[in-house]
Amino acid sequence: MHLGVDIQVWRRGIVGVWASAALSLVGVGCQQTPTNVYADILSGGSGGTTGDDPPRTDGSDTADDAHTADTGSASRAGHGSGSESGETFPEATFDVGWGGDAEAPPAAPCQTVDLLFIIDNSGSMGDEQLNLVASFSGFIDGIGALLGPATEYHVGVTTTDAYKWNAPQCQTLGGLTVRTGGELSSDQACGPFVGGGSFITIRDDLADAFSCAARVGIDGAGIERPMDALAGVLADPLGDTAECNRGFLREDALLVIVLITDEEDEGDSEGDPLRWHELVLEAKGYDEDAVVVLSLIGHDKPNACIATQWTGMMGAEISPRLIEFTERFVHGTVGDVCAPDYTDAFASAVDGIAQACGLAPTPSE
Repeated sequence: MHLGVDIQVWRRGIVGVWASAALSLVGVGCQQTPTNVYADILSGGSGGTTGDDPPRTDGSDTADDAHTADTGSASRAGHGSGSESGETFPEATFDVGWGGDAEAPPAAPCQTVDLLFIIDNSGSMGDEQLNLVASFSGFIDGIGALLGPATEYHVGVTTTDAYKWNAPQCQTLGGLTVRTGGELSSDQACGPFVGGGSFITIRDDLADAFSCAARVGIDGAGIERPMDALAGVLADPLGDTAECNRGFLREDALLVIVLITDEEDEGDSEGDPLRWHELVLEAKGYDEDAVVVLSLIGHDKPNACIATQWTGMMGAEISPRLIEFTERFVHGTVGDVCAPDYTDAFASAVDGIAQACGLAPTPSE
């Protein structure tokens, strides 16, 4: 019997069924040509900005077309093997089954979704970035099958330091990534994206654009500050990231935060888990159903990390502060950053989205 949304995860080696309501993706690859004044700013020009949202280039005035997840012991493997070995990461796919006799899901209440990825770009994160990229398409397909093909996405990527390879206006903590560089990065000008801004929309090829922006490389600072990066994205319109991030966050959108790091935020960011939780809720009008959080981090065993858990380059440091932050949210999930793929963790996040959008009951605390 189905209660709300039944989400089935199809693992590698098992024949899966792609969701029939998958998104129709349009757009081009990672590198885009600036087409307006806002794009000129991101590409290093001298133009100014107008309005709250990057202007569209097609003449249209419509919008852009807490709980630890079980990573699945059967699929767990050792962590830390480098990408130089030729290892490949499977794409995650999701199938959403609708209960009852209805031929189609009901109209979804969440028609706009802002997806923020905070990615650790320190020296031990090469494999995890590839793993994240491999899991992204399945995550988007799962959301699209749940909310419908008309869902309007903003997808932004930021790093755990002030990313030195970024466009000049975005080289601040919390600035969204439009250029990458350094070891194991995509080493490309990924944006400005088709909409002219620093974030990806459905007018881009979502998978290609995300692959470009999310492979931020491993030349970042060894002191990770993911919560300061989050605060930077949530900053007021006059903050340091205002010029770079203009138009990314929408007042009426569901905010989905995905954090991936193999180290704790050990007091390097300002504040504590209670304050970080407050910052997010404040940005969303204190509506717990307007936020979903997935943190791919180090947690207590059982996990897929090495036997000693963490060496500084292999495995993951257990992160009690980040775990506390995540689990303060009604729709917060902790996933295993050491997992060989992130299918289960993203499936749990899709579950959280279903609950936040009223399409599935929220489990009792």
